Amino acid sequence: MNKNKIIFYGTVLLIILLIAVPSIMKTVHKHNERLIAVTEKKIIETAKNCYYTESCINKEITLNELYEKTDLEVMINPLTKKAYNESSYVDTQDNFKFIEKE
Repeated sequence: MNKNKIIFYGTVLLIILLIAVPSIMKTVHKHNERLIAVTEKKIIETAKNCYYTESCINKEITLNELYEKTDLEVMINPLTKKAYNESSYVDTQDNFKFIEKE
């Protein structure tokens, strides 16, 4: 009788873990993607504003240029907690795509 209870509870625990672990991992992954998307969106919006007001006229608008010409604060990668490299840029020819440099 005691052995049956152990097997039953072990099986229930295993089933719960098989469902919970992938769900939690998927949720964390989606959250991390959204954090990056929000940060990149802020950089791109600032670059668009700078480009359309003709303050930034280059094909590639670097973060350093955005820091100097706009009120954009130093952008931090939310996953690594480190500042983006100032040579990272927004490509105006590729529909304002943010390119991160290491």
